[in-house]
Order: sequence, then C-alpha cells, then structure tokens
Amino acid sequence: MSASRTPVVEHGTLTLGRLLGQGGQGSVHQVLNKKINTSVNGGWDVVYKEYAPAVLPALDASALAAQVALTASLSTAEGRWLCEKTAWPAAVVERAGHPCGLLMRLVPDRFQFAYRPLGGASRGDRRLANLEFLLNDDAYVAGVGLRVSERDRVLLLADLAATLTRLHRIGIAVGDLSPKNLLFTTAARPECFLVDCDAMRLRGASALPQAETPDWQIPAGEEKATPSSDSYKLALLAVRLFARDQTATDPAALAALDPTLGDLARAGLSADPARRPAPAAWAERLTVVAATASAKAARRPASAKPAPKPPAPPSPRGPGSARPPGTPAAARPPGGPGSARVPGGTGPGGSGSARVPALRKSAGRTVAVVAALIAVAVLFGLRSSGDDGSSTAQSTTSSGQNSTGGAWTGGTSADDSGGGLGTSGDTDDTDDDTGDGTSAGGGDDTTAGAADSDADEDATESPSPTPDPVGDAEVGSCFDDEGTRTRPDLASTSCSPGAFKVVDIRHGTTDLDSCDGVDDSDESVSSHRHDLVLCLSYLNPGGDAYHAGQGDCVYGPNGSGTWYTEPCETGNFKVLAVYQGRNKSKCDGWPHYNLLKPFSGPSGAGLDRILCLSMNYPDAMGYAQVRQCLLKSGSGSDATFTNTGSCDSSNVVVSGRTGRYEAASFCGNDGWTTWRSREYPELAYTVCYRWR
Repeated sequence: MSASRTPVVEHGTLTLGRLLGQGGQGSVHQVLNKKINTSVNGGWDVVYKEYAPAVLPALDASALAAQVALTASLSTAEGRWLCEKTAWPAAVVERAGHPCGLLMRLVPDRFQFAYRPLGGASRGDRRLANLEFLLNDDAYVAGVGLRVSERDRVLLLADLAATLTRLHRIGIAVGDLSPKNLLFTTAARPECFLVDCDAMRLRGASALPQAETPDWQIPAGEEKATPSSDSYKLALLAVRLFARDQTATDPAALAALDPTLGDLARAGLSADPARRPAPAAWAERLTVVAATASAKAARRPASAKPAPKPPAPPSPRGPGSARPPGTPAAARPPGGPGSARVPGGTGPGGSGSARVPALRKSAGRTVAVVAALIAVAVLFGLRSSGDDGSSTAQSTTSSGQNSTGGAWTGGTSADDSGGGLGTSGDTDDTDDDTGDGTSAGGGDDTTAGAADSDADEDATESPSPTPDPVGDAEVGSCFDDEGTRTRPDLASTSCSPGAFKVVDIRHGTTDLDSCDGVDDSDESVSSHRHDLVLCLSYLNPGGDAYHAGQGDCVYGPNGSGTWYTEPCETGNFKVLAVYQGRNKSKCDGWPHYNLLKPFSGPSGAGLDRILCLSMNYPDAMGYAQVRQCLLKSGSGSDATFTNTGSCDSSNVVVSGRTGRYEAASFCGNDGWTTWRSREYPELAYTVCYRWR
C-alpha cells in the first residue's frame, strides 16, 4: 500500500468530554464528536492525549508523525492487525500548526473485567485487565474476579511472543515492555493488547525519550528499545508470570512447568543480547506446552471474603493521620500494594468455653525474607490531592494515558475531512465516571466459590456430649489459645483483637504444613478426631498491617497506635521487607528504608514481626541524590519530577538536599521543591535543582 500524508486534526475541531487522566506527561480527555474506522461496526470511540508543556520540547514531532502515518504504509491486513493488537496513535492533534497531542481509540471492552473487591463485596466496577493482576498468587487472582488457568497463562505469553515477532518485523520495538503496558483477556481466546504506543520506537526513532519501569530494566549500558531488549523483558515477564511474583528472576517455576521454557528464560536473561532467544522461539515452544497445560482455573477462596470489622468511632484522615478505625481496608491492586485484610468481625464461634487440649499445633510460621524491592515508575501518574508541601501528590501508576488506545485507519487519511477518522453525531456521554476510560457497570453475581470446606461435617458421627468448638468451626470462627507453643488449648470467642480467626479449614488431613500458603495464616492446629487442620490468623491489636506483605502499603500514627493496610498513595509507607522477630538491624541496607514498624504477637508464640518501610513521596525528588538527573514536568504546585534513568532524557540536575521543610534559602538561586508529612516531619525534604 502506498503511503499517504499524516492524519492531522486541528485542536479547535474537537469537542472534549470529561478529563480521564492527568499527570506528568499531560492529560487524556474523552472526545465526543469524533470516531475512527466508521466503516467498522459504526466506528471506534476515541480520546485525546494532550502533552504537557514541559514534555513538548522533548517531543520528536517527525517521529510521532511517522508513527501516525505507519498504518497507511502497511497492507490493509497488516494495518488492521497492528491496531487490533496495540494502542497505535491514529492522528496528530495540532494547535496553530504545532503538534500538541494525538488521538487514539478507547481500549476494547474485551480487555476489561468485573473487578470484585477482596473486602467482601460481591460487586465491583469495571477495570482494565492489566497484566499486573496476574503477577500474584492464584488465590488473589481468583479473589478479584478473574478466572485464569495455567493454560491461559501459557497462551497469553504465546500471543505476546507472536505479537512481538510481528512488531519487530514491521520495525517496532516496544521498549518499556512491562505489565503496566499490557492488557489481557481470556474470554474468547487468551490474547494481549499493548498500550503506551507513542513511547515505542519505530525504525530507530522515538517520539518520546525512552524510559523503563523500575524492576523491568535491561542490563546497564545496553541500548533501550531494541528487539534484543524486548527479548530480555519477555523472558523476565515469563519468569514472573509463572512465579506469580512481581520481582522474581529465578526461572524455577517456569522450568517446573517445562524444562525447555526454563532454558529459554535463562538464555533470555543473559547480559549478552546475542544469546537471547527471539520471541518466535518462545511462541513455538509455548504453543506446544499449552496442549498439556491445566485448563482448570483457580476458584475464589473463602478467605477472600472476611467478616466486617465491628463499628468504631471515626477519626479524621488527613496527611499523617491513621485511617479511621472500622474503615474496611481497600482491595489490593496488582503487584501487592494495599491488600484488604480485616482483623475484627464476629464469627460463628460464639462464646462457648469448652476447651480441646488433644490437638497438635504449628506456631510461629516463618515470614519469608523479601528478595527484591518493588519500585514503581512515576511515568504518568493520576494526580490526587497533595500534602502541605509544594510538590503535587502523584499516584504511582504509569497508565493514566493508557486507558485508551490507537486505532486502525485502514491505510486511509484520518484528518477532519474524512477517511478513517469520522465525525460522530452521537455526543452523549455514555462512558463511566471512573476516570480511566473504562465502561461503567457492576460486577457479576458469582459467589465466593470456596465455601465447600465450610460445610463439611461427618453426618454419621455421634453428637458430642459437650460443645466441640473445633469440630463446629467454620471459616470466620474465632478462638482464644491459652495453650503452649506446641500444644494448643482453644476456646471459642468473639473475633476481637488478640483472638485467632479461622481463615481456612483443611479436611481429610492432619498435616500442619497444609496451611502453608494460606493468606494471613499464622498458626495451624490439627485434630485427629475430626481429621482436619484449622488455619488460624492472629488478629493483632496493632492493626491489620500486621499481615502486610512486601509491596503492600500501610499507615499509622508516629508512635503507638493502630496501623492499617491501605492503597498506596503519597504520604503512606510501602513495605520493603517483613521479618520474624524483633531484630531491627535486618532493615538496614534496604534502599529507601526510613522507618521500622514492630508488631508483638501472642506471648511465647514466636509471632513477633517487623516491617521495614519506605515513605511514598510525591515523586522522584523524594529519594533523589545530589548530581542525579531528573525530568521536570509542569510548573508551580503542579510540577513533578521523574527519574528517566538517563541524563540525556532529563532536563534538571539535583544541586542540593536538606531534611528541612521549605528551606528555600538553602538553595540560593537554584530552583527548589519541598514536602513534608505532618505526622512524620522528620521525613521532610527540600531539594534544590538546576536546569541542564
């Protein structure tokens, strides 16, 4: 197909709807009066991405124009494939002849799902099916409403490998290939959809400076956004997808599925780009493995629907104050931050006092030492209300502009006059108000799906002459344990702080290790009489942050008081590591470590633990060091600073740093930014910078 001129739209012709996202790169808006590919099922809805003024100097307008014109230079079949699989830019938007943004399609509905909160609600909103969801254990994946089997994982990876093969043949390198930029579906068939396409590299040219998501970087010194770098990140994704982990680098889980895949991963992670297998090799082997992979999807566990907390008087939640007691923890997003854990609630155990001493017990289950720090890219975070510092609070997602995608124009011109881009007569705002470009709607009505074990009882067994709290226990029952570390002495009680709550019941076994892997299980108790094991979770009086894991975010008062797990946001803390015991020195050496939170377990049970914490600062200035290069976007209170990993793509350099708040005089004539937490003033900063 012969090339045509670049589709261009004048900004003044756009009728914009609501703002869908805003961050360091710019803002994304609903478009009410334009569609693309009007000949295909009535056309595709589009959105407008406007670059921030600070980004425009770094924008390569010719590279962006080449991206938009690409579909017209491809065959009709190839052009349609490209924009069915990726969010490819559809048109350049100009003001007075200068590019200011682009048009792209809304993400197809099939890449959304009915998200189910882990806090017990059966319905949730529609969310983009970001691949980060799958880098968690099966219980979490099923708990949020996704049904994904091992075969689905294999076929998703195979589809991505085939997509990369075809992109590379066209001359496109993804560059920032990470789960943040990948959506998926398993509905009709498992497949992926790539977003953030204006950051990709076409035939050696990039419209925007190349950046990488932390924990997804290629080896230092290697050229970014090449087929070899994509091969490295494909191998990294394969390892983490089957390890169910955000930061794993060991291909053991992948090799257990198939030794050849393990070999491909080890070669793919080589520091020598020439040794890395091409995506085509992955696609071929994955297709073979899919034939024998399990098609059984994990079910939603009963422990994903904990009992509600008892009501408590609220307290105000301001910067530096704890979440009001009794407020349910929010659902945990992909990657682990903000998991929902509820320490209280009234279970069916009642207040009986019968004790059952003839039990075996495993207490003080070791908390694994975290192997890697989860870092989050602040590439395009959605803004939230800030603290009292001069920096604007930012979310840590990089997908604000990725709620919409590019579109196939069939090789025709997509300007205002016609072609692939058309004017829609329907200007009704039928989308949701979630701000991410997804459609509104409730979740499905499926139940927890794992209550089978709750009702398992031996109908032929003679009734006990006395109350039997273990035999009558259900998920949600609570006990006091007044026994020793090896011999329990359980008595039914209310689910209040200091009690043990049943989070799972393993029938047909007395193996104490059968509770390993059960979320929040701290102690296992077996009964030979009933041939079962109770998996018990300690309801720590210090709050549900006691059960936070690496990557979760927590908050509480400076000193004594209740700490809660909550969604990651500016001003709260990310868990770097969790250790059993009270050895504070174990946190030393963790990057960005600045606070230790100890929790005491039951006396003599060996369940004390510490959390090593890192403050979630508004942006990269929070941990920036002198002489470090950063990209400054925006101005005044809207300014944000991003670590691009390269001085070539940055525009400022840090010239000074102090732990004092609003220390403008410290910076002299240099620019400066400052921030503090009211609750933790010792973690404040003023950072000076100069333009490069």
